[in-house]
Amino acid sequence: MKKVPKAKKVGPKTKVTRAKKTTAAKKQSDLDKLNLADGKMEVEKVRELEELLGVDQMNIFRTNDIEVFKENLAEMTTTDMQTLAAEAGIFPGGNKMALKNRLTKEFISQTKGNRHAVGPARPIISPEDPRFEKLKKLMSEGL
Repeated sequence: MKKVPKAKKVGPKTKVTRAKKTTAAKKQSDLDKLNLADGKMEVEKVRELEELLGVDQMNIFRTNDIEVFKENLAEMTTTDMQTLAAEAGIFPGGNKMALKNRLTKEFISQTKGNRHAVGPARPIISPEDPRFEKLKKLMSEGL
């Protein structure tokens, strides 16, 4: 039996590989140009705005925004959560996850309708107040 020689590989395949590499490099550089939107800036703006408005003095949970509240819960210890639960009037027992869920449900039920700062068209802070410019800047940027 006669041996048949194997077919040689053709060169254009290497060109395709080079094209793929340059395309992959180009895609990677395009991805590097994108900014990550993780929502942290909005949470900081809400915290600052609520601090200026005095929401922490009107509300047991010290905020009207669910994202700010969830961040606060993540930073709390179990003892802190139990204290907050007792202040809110819910059962403070159980593990950390159950307590976090109960607090979140209570937050949603108590702040229903109050989650956004809405009011009459009058200045929240008088223009003479030193915090006025800071508040004006935050509100013009939007949330």
